[in-house]
Amino acid sequence: MAKIVDKNSKRKEIAIKCKKLLLEKGMRVTISELAKSAGIGKGTIYEYFKNKEDIVFEILNLLIDEFNKELLNKLKKTNTSFEKLLVFFEFFYKDYFELQKIYKEFLAITLTSSNKEMKDYATKSKSYYYEILENILNEGIKNKELKKKAVKYKKVIYNMCEGLFIESEVTNLIKNREKEVKKNIELIYKLLKKDS
Repeated sequence: MAKIVDKNSKRKEIAIKCKKLLLEKGMRVTISELAKSAGIGKGTIYEYFKNKEDIVFEILNLLIDEFNKELLNKLKKTNTSFEKLLVFFEFFYKDYFELQKIYKEFLAITLTSSNKEMKDYATKSKSYYYEILENILNEGIKNKELKKKAVKYKKVIYNMCEGLFIESEVTNLIKNREKEVKKNIELIYKLLKKDS
């Protein structure tokens, strides 16, 4: 009797086995090297993935799922809207090496290709994070910590922090990303904070 393979589980298993090499070499890695690191043949890897970008995409999905669970747990344990904002933006300033490295590869791919699936995923992810941020801001408004208009700035705040992250990766203008992100969150928080 033929062995039944759960294609989704096998796809994840292969991606996990490829992760270390992809983190080391980035997109310079070849499909042959990735297949070897996963302990399968080059032909077999194409049964599960279209190309290297598809492997990056799968690894990102796995890492993002883990990160999102951790994020939601941390947010439940914080009290003030300011603390929640700092926790929410940890990704952009704390050391999440694996996720940040894969995220940078993902950004490079989505900026330079027309991969509709990846662009749709980026849109869906951004909407998910906007929703979490909106909930944080609305909770701050409800708790009388923030002005009623605070929620209107969710995209500005998110895009500013993401921009600082990207700028720190491509220029030497930001020496301490954590300090820079926190400083900017503090500035925006002061503008949105309800007058006492």
